[in-house]
Amino acid sequence: LQSLTVRLSPSEAQRFAHFTRTMRRRQFLLGRVLLRFAVAAITGMASDEFSVVEKCGEGPRLVLSDGSYPVPKFSLSHSGDWNACVVSATATLGIDIELNRPNRDFDDMCAVAFESCDRVWLRSQPRTERIAAFYSVWCMKEALYKLQCNLGLNPDDARLLGNETADDSSGPDIYPYKLLLEDLGLMGIVFSNQRLSTIRRIILT
Repeated sequence: LQSLTVRLSPSEAQRFAHFTRTMRRRQFLLGRVLLRFAVAAITGMASDEFSVVEKCGEGPRLVLSDGSYPVPKFSLSHSGDWNACVVSATATLGIDIELNRPNRDFDDMCAVAFESCDRVWLRSQPRTERIAAFYSVWCMKEALYKLQCNLGLNPDDARLLGNETADDSSGPDIYPYKLLLEDLGLMGIVFSNQRLSTIRRIILT
């Protein structure tokens, strides 16, 4: 993987150098390679025609060499050995993926991360469906948080119930899309500020 570091911009390389854990270095590096693949696929540009700029306290942003071309919007996520990137020419996005780990302490995680309404809803789910319900709520919250940040809004204002009415409670012009990743052992959610006609899935190995 070290050979891929030459693709990083100077600010990305600086951030990459601060990671000490091998897994986190791998996630960051492969996520950025995946981002370049996705942007090249949607714009038709070569990867050396755009770069990624890191700023402390902010999310990464794309800079295109052709200033007249609209800058694509994107969001990144990772879980275990998997990385995900979603890119759109027009819509602002937030994505989260989570590896299905059934042996986690879900009660403790709910107590720390979820509001009381979410915990009540989760307890109301059939026991056989509770793990999937947990990951659904978790992904929704993470994806919505990223969307709020990418829109320049205060993510602390996000309120989300983990059920079918989540798109009603998240406010106007915010649309959730469940990604079909169960065959990979993953749960995935994308939030968008625009209705999407489709999400094309590409898997790189």
